Amino acid sequence: MAEFISGKKLWISVAVIILTAVLIALNVPSFVSDGVFMTETAVRCAACFVAMCAALLVDVRFPHWAENLIAAVIFFVGPLLTFETIKLIIGIERYAQNIYWLNVLFYAVLQVMIFFLTQSTRVSVCASMAISCAINIANEIVLFLRGTPLVPTDFFALGTALKVTNSGEWHFNADMLTGFCLCVMFIAFASKYKLEYTKKWERPCAAIAAAVALTVGCVGIYDIDYESFSTSTFDTESTNNVNGTALSFYINFRKMAFDPPVGYSAEKLEKYLERYDEYDYGDGVVTAKVSDAGSDSDGSAGDIEVYDSESGAYRSAEEDYPNIIVIMNESFSDLSYLGRLRTDTPYMEYFDSLTRDYINGRNLVSVLGGGTCNTEFEFLTGMSMMYMPANCYAYMQHVTGDVDSMASYLGKFGYQTVAMHPFYEVCWKRNSVYKFMGFDDFVSGEDMANGEAGMYVSAERWEKGFGDSVEYIRTLISDSFFYDKVIEQFENKTSDRIFIFGVTVQNHSSYEYDGDDFVTDVHIKKPEGDFPRAEQYLSLIKDSDEALEELISYFEGVDEKTLIVFFGDHQPNVETELIDALAPDRSLFVNSYLTRFETPFLIWSNYDLGTEDKDIGVTSANYLGLKTLEYAGIPLSREYQMIRDAEEIAPAMATWGYYDRFGMWNDRLDTYDDEVLNMYNFYTYYQLHGRK
Repeated sequence: MAEFISGKKLWISVAVIILTAVLIALNVPSFVSDGVFMTETAVRCAACFVAMCAALLVDVRFPHWAENLIAAVIFFVGPLLTFETIKLIIGIERYAQNIYWLNVLFYAVLQVMIFFLTQSTRVSVCASMAISCAINIANEIVLFLRGTPLVPTDFFALGTALKVTNSGEWHFNADMLTGFCLCVMFIAFASKYKLEYTKKWERPCAAIAAAVALTVGCVGIYDIDYESFSTSTFDTESTNNVNGTALSFYINFRKMAFDPPVGYSAEKLEKYLERYDEYDYGDGVVTAKVSDAGSDSDGSAGDIEVYDSESGAYRSAEEDYPNIIVIMNESFSDLSYLGRLRTDTPYMEYFDSLTRDYINGRNLVSVLGGGTCNTEFEFLTGMSMMYMPANCYAYMQHVTGDVDSMASYLGKFGYQTVAMHPFYEVCWKRNSVYKFMGFDDFVSGEDMANGEAGMYVSAERWEKGFGDSVEYIRTLISDSFFYDKVIEQFENKTSDRIFIFGVTVQNHSSYEYDGDDFVTDVHIKKPEGDFPRAEQYLSLIKDSDEALEELISYFEGVDEKTLIVFFGDHQPNVETELIDALAPDRSLFVNSYLTRFETPFLIWSNYDLGTEDKDIGVTSANYLGLKTLEYAGIPLSREYQMIRDAEEIAPAMATWGYYDRFGMWNDRLDTYDDEVLNMYNFYTYYQLHGRK
């Protein structure tokens, strides 16, 4: 017998229907592709919406025994219904048979666990489906915003993720809308039927059966041979599509642990580093000696001296070292690295002009569309993500105590060390990480706002949340304003020389701002197509380029020797159609694929660096920090000398592997034929976990 619901249930159902209708209405553009309305997709979504409404508003009653049977059937097929709904949400039609059932196993274990806790078939089915679908919808939203899906380490970075997005960016595509309607329909239907216990012994028996099933399921999950599955840490979306989100997430979780390298021992590392206690530096007349660098009980870099061959004695390293200013510019990159890109106006005109006279090249990074802290970590510590657990965020998981960095090292040479970032200090835990790295001070967006900034509490607070005393481009503090603050720090330095590490925020995604105070003034002519996000991004890069000219113009008039290192942290997440048009065959060749992970860098100085080669090719962030010290004339510690030797073998590294000296790509391994690469691995583990 069918009848319409009434009372409180009716009002709840109507509210759900209205909210779903509003959600669909707000995302109507998702049914348009290349200017064409996708009628079939829209009809499918509409059908699921109607079915959802029917399930919410109509009760269909059966005899008691039949309702018990229906509840039991729903319970046993619940994991299958959940996974089929998730397949629709993420837009994947089929998986290999073994992968299909392994994913179902995860949803079955979740459902059984909830049943064990509640003893309700109805609650367990509804709750497990709601949780599973919510997580997969969140995964799709992250994929849209960042270009890569959720991985376990994202939960360590949840606070940062919330601070760099707002609700206006969280779009649903057509598959997500259809899957959401289907999910609500299943939950509404399952909630109407429950399996009742008619005998006293049935409930404890159900609990025992659930405990046994849960144990078997957990053992089955633990026994999954996760190492045998094909995964890619630089194409996690494809990995998810092949393995399913649940299985991929689990594989990444199991691989996240930071285990000691094969054959690791701190004693082996120390013995290897002893060969660098005295090292020819420069033309061989002066030898740098770093006494117990990195091995002091307080984690300091030790005493640094240079040997003067004429006098035959060591003396303190008190050379006329330059001020060092490093700018890691948010999402600064050149999309023409990918292929032939033509715009109606130049977007990096000043930067390109500098490359004719100053050292420059490409910087291979380990992240795309997000994960800024990993590029930052590599530059500041000299360590490489190649030696870190796959998909980890170094700042969030592994920098939990004092770690040697460029800041602590330069402090030994009399540098005042200042980190700067025009956003909230808690992002990527910078307020604690910079202390662990030995910075004297950290100037955050709150400090730049003259007391006008408050804590981030909502999307509304995100909108120009630093008050009126700062300059914004879109809703973010501009590069130009930030560089004024960098100059202010330089002019008020308290030592003879200063090291400033600045991270900008102006160019952060997303690229869909529609305020009247920003004009998209760079337009793509070739390849042809509609790329509003990419055009807004390129317009931001043009603004960054103009701000860079302001910064360097100031230091051109400074008498003190100053070195400026400028580079991008990663490429942006813009239209996939543009990327495919620029590099249609990039997935066929690893060298071509990796251009998506390259950003420009420049090393400028107001004095002669004495080098003729300007374009030094492809390097990586871990070596760019080393090069900064070398061009500044800073004697190298034992550890930096070891890293320089590693660079001879592997001139550019990223999380997936390295380029060798012949330009051939090599995947990361557990151990290497070259001793220095293994010792580099030992050093990374020692710094982050071995010294504790």
